[in-house]
Amino acid sequence: MFKKIIFLSLVSCSFVENKFIENKYEDWFSAYIRGNKVGYYHYYIRKVFNSYEVVENSILRLKMLDQDKELQTLTKIKLDNQLKVKSFSFELKTDVFVKVNGEVKNNKLIVKMEGKNMPKTERIHDLKYEFYLPQAWWALLILGKEPPKEMNVYDPTNFVLGTAKSENLGLLETQYNGKTINARVYRTNMFGAETKVYIYQNRIIKVEMPFDITLISEPKEIATKTENKNLDVLLTFAIQPNGTFDPNKDSVLLLKLENLRGELVLDFGAQKIIEKDSNGVIIEIKRQNIKDIKEDSNIPDSIRQYLKADAFAQSDDPRIKKLAQEIVSNKTSILEKSRAIMHWVYTNLEKRPTVSVPNAIEVLNMGYGDCNEHSILYTALARAAGIPTDIIVGLIYQNGRYYYHAWNAIYISGNWIWIDPTFNQFPADVGHIMLQRGSIDKQAEIMGIVGKLQIQVLSTK
Repeated sequence: MFKKIIFLSLVSCSFVENKFIENKYEDWFSAYIRGNKVGYYHYYIRKVFNSYEVVENSILRLKMLDQDKELQTLTKIKLDNQLKVKSFSFELKTDVFVKVNGEVKNNKLIVKMEGKNMPKTERIHDLKYEFYLPQAWWALLILGKEPPKEMNVYDPTNFVLGTAKSENLGLLETQYNGKTINARVYRTNMFGAETKVYIYQNRIIKVEMPFDITLISEPKEIATKTENKNLDVLLTFAIQPNGTFDPNKDSVLLLKLENLRGELVLDFGAQKIIEKDSNGVIIEIKRQNIKDIKEDSNIPDSIRQYLKADAFAQSDDPRIKKLAQEIVSNKTSILEKSRAIMHWVYTNLEKRPTVSVPNAIEVLNMGYGDCNEHSILYTALARAAGIPTDIIVGLIYQNGRYYYHAWNAIYISGNWIWIDPTFNQFPADVGHIMLQRGSIDKQAEIMGIVGKLQIQVLSTK
């Protein structure tokens, strides 16, 4: 029966290919970050019967701490005859493999996600507006339909649904193929991050995306041509502050942050807002004193959510629970247990730049990773040991620059204490700036400031 189904499927596909598929659009794009070639995108639209299929695949080649990395994505979207999204699939291949499938039903988006050593998970999102993925929004522009001014957009790279605003900027001058032309420009804004799409002679000629990525329409042979040297993406987006300090010696740090965008969390744990105006935010970061904490085993109901397992921090997995109990078996206090878990993660994970969508089980099997892998494994182990734990996303100061980073916060007796399992810091030093908290879906909310944030050191103590 199975072989018969496969045969019928092949026959059906052959029938559709010959009779009812019409290619509507195809283009190749070179991908650049700040003028450096980093890869390419291939994008096309086909009409199948009375619906449309949008396909985009991309390959990006980057360097992370002297290690070359390749990211491959494949996105397929089905649109109805009104160009509304019916379903989609997304695959990410890097150090790991992740697949996401989505379907729109009754004003709800049903998303199913799976990957190696990742349990299959399903999330259901309520849709307030028309729903699109970025690639489907491009299809509207190409096929001549004016996009809605407000829409729900799903970002499969961060597994998050957000609200995006769309705007027709009209005809603007831009450079293309060495000439100045007037292109029609559309802009979207999601999480404070802008994307601009330039349309000229009914074709997309340029796309300006978050992370300073620019796509330029070019012939296939040029777009797919690789560069000899990959761009160091970590160094490219590092921030050199105005002023210096010593995170090993200083215990209090006063900073001014400018060019902030999106929904950020800047007042939590070791960090608090001192002043906020239209020019930016002044924050104070203190090295937390854990010696005077009087432990209380009572956990408020509002904090118990930070004990729960999720798709990435599988604290209910038998392997995680067993390992957590082994690590803390001879520890009595929450501080002792927290420190023991941090030391285990720091000692047992090899420090290696990794491009992945980390989950605790996979990290445990791999035995290596960067800050994301360290923080997700720590979260799962600490929660399994009964310690409320969250992930913090922000920046860390090293060698005169701030680099994007992730670490943890643990809840003890009314206090959220910052700890850093990547650098074995308990508590974390004042070189950490918090921008957001939560699992990987929260990281999308800092996209708008990447490449734009400015930092000034006001004082140290």
